[in-house]
Amino acid sequence: SASSPPSAPPKNPNPELLRARRLYMPFTFPTPWQPPVEPGQAFRESCTMQAIVSGVVGGGAGLVLGAVLTPLNSQLQQETEHLPLREQMRRGVREMGSQSRSWGKNLLVIGAVFSVSECFVEKSRGRSDRWNSIFGGCLTGGVLAAGAGPQAMGVGCAGFAAFSAAIDALGFGHFD
Repeated sequence: SASSPPSAPPKNPNPELLRARRLYMPFTFPTPWQPPVEPGQAFRESCTMQAIVSGVVGGGAGLVLGAVLTPLNSQLQQETEHLPLREQMRRGVREMGSQSRSWGKNLLVIGAVFSVSECFVEKSRGRSDRWNSIFGGCLTGGVLAAGAGPQAMGVGCAGFAAFSAAIDALGFGHFD
């Protein structure tokens, strides 16, 4: 009948077969995590690799941004007005290189610190949501302003967290 309790699983008729299976089954250590299914999954989930990729992309973007913004921010036009064209070009390229390196280093550090912070927050919380980037932004702002004191760290935390929240709200946070 439908109301009868479930029956116990049938016993193995051959206990020697069961014992032989236990003897010859390979021993495996229990692991707290599952190995990645895709080959690139471990690469994408590694905080170290995320920091390296973000740093390289940020550094490259900084180099380009520095080269583009240097002419808009330069005082060279007034200083080199009466110099020959070749010297004007040489000084302009030198200043562009200096600005590009500066922008590149700054954006490299910001990108790497933010990606490590966000990855650390995600791994410690065990969730993947918008709060990871907000907390990661706060951590980044605090770390980058650490040399300027606690008040600057608080302002940096609030600023980076707000910027991260705005980026996520506009839909630029994750491209899944």
